[in-house]
Amino acid sequence: MRKRYFGDRLTSVIGLGTADFGGKCPESRGREILDTYWKQGGNFIDTARVYGDFVTPRNGESEKVVGRWIHDRHCREQVFLSTKGGHPRLSSMHIPRLSREEVRGDLEDSLQDLGTDYVDIFWLHRDDETRPVGDIMETLHSLKEDGLTRLVGVSNWRTDRIEAANSYASAHGLTPIFANQVQFSLARQRAFQDPTLITMDQTMYQMHERTGMTCCCFSSQARGFFLKLERDGIYDLPQGLMQEYLCPENLAIYERLKKMQASLKKPVEVLSLAFLTSQPFPTFPLVGASRPEQLMKLLAASELILTQRQCRYLRKL
Repeated sequence: MRKRYFGDRLTSVIGLGTADFGGKCPESRGREILDTYWKQGGNFIDTARVYGDFVTPRNGESEKVVGRWIHDRHCREQVFLSTKGGHPRLSSMHIPRLSREEVRGDLEDSLQDLGTDYVDIFWLHRDDETRPVGDIMETLHSLKEDGLTRLVGVSNWRTDRIEAANSYASAHGLTPIFANQVQFSLARQRAFQDPTLITMDQTMYQMHERTGMTCCCFSSQARGFFLKLERDGIYDLPQGLMQEYLCPENLAIYERLKKMQASLKKPVEVLSLAFLTSQPFPTFPLVGASRPEQLMKLLAASELILTQRQCRYLRKL
């Protein structure tokens, strides 16, 4: 699998998302998926404190599966390990959890469940816009200084908050936000079931172009929108997918996608991921899979590089 630098680590251009491990995806299946990814040369594993079970109040289910797999494969130093904390309680999403005690506590619990003394990058899973960015950056800096994480990032933060946070870090000699994890796919999302999610827009895209900040893309396949559109047609799409992605702009993207498919002889899901890995700034799409064979098809995108002209043809941001 093709790799590129994430900080100073050579990292697979496609990361493995583990949101359902230990929950909808039982541990035995999760380990099969991890083994498949590893055998294909993948080394970027992304998890989070809240991953694994979104129904019960348990935390760390996905991290425990990943941690046991890493221990059994003796591969901690070869894996680029990513986790997220500071997420509100799922029963009270309106109450932020970004105090220094909560953030540090999440990371320490994650390290215990992952069976390691550090992660390669720790992300804040949500923002608290009532909290000054300086306080948050002081917290993140202390985690890096204490050796609990090598890099820090944010997920579901607005562009202006990211820029304000890094301005504060620069002015005070603190660890900067190195990467941004955002909802980003070839399709434009037109509706959101979770209003706390942030999607890539023109302002954020221009920030990444200007600064070269690394971007990780979740929901990188738009929940399989183009694949299901090709397979089932418009009228048999699931209702939720219709609400979130069915719009004239995405149908026009799909028509261009089909023309490129005819030319390059690549599946639509591969072209959709290659659109992300071929951006003019370092971009790492995260993919999830329910079966090893599904993952294999997606990983083929790591070897395909589109030109900037081809990317702009598919979707111009």
